[in-house]
Amino acid sequence: MTGITWLSLVKEVPAPLIGDIPLADKWGHMLAYLVFALCLAVDSYRVRVSSRVLYIVSLMLPVVYGGFMEWMQLYCPPRSCELLDWVADCIGTLAGVGLFGIFHVIHLHRKANKDLDKL
Repeated sequence: MTGITWLSLVKEVPAPLIGDIPLADKWGHMLAYLVFALCLAVDSYRVRVSSRVLYIVSLMLPVVYGGFMEWMQLYCPPRSCELLDWVADCIGTLAGVGLFGIFHVIHLHRKANKDLDKL
C-alpha cells in the first residue's frame, strides 16, 4: 500500500519502471493492485476471516483505495486523475482475488482429499 501511494503521488515515475512497453502505465496499475488484493486475501485467510468477509474486503478495499488515489492525483500536479487508471486498478484487483480464489479452491480440495485418506 505504501508503494502504491508513493507511485501514485510522486511527481514523475522513474523512467526505468515504465520503459517503452505499450500501455505500461495501465499494466503497472493492474500489477500493483493484483498484488495488493492478493496480499489482502492471503493475510485475511491466514487470520481465519470468514470467506465472505475475506472476498468482500479483498475486492472493495483496493477498488476504493484506487479511486481515492486517482482523486488525490488531482491535487498533485503534474499527475492527473484518469478513469482508465482506476479501471486498470479494478481489473488488477479482480485478477488478484480471482487468483486467490483458484488457489483457495485447490487448497480446500487437497485438504478434503487428505481427510478422506485418513479414513
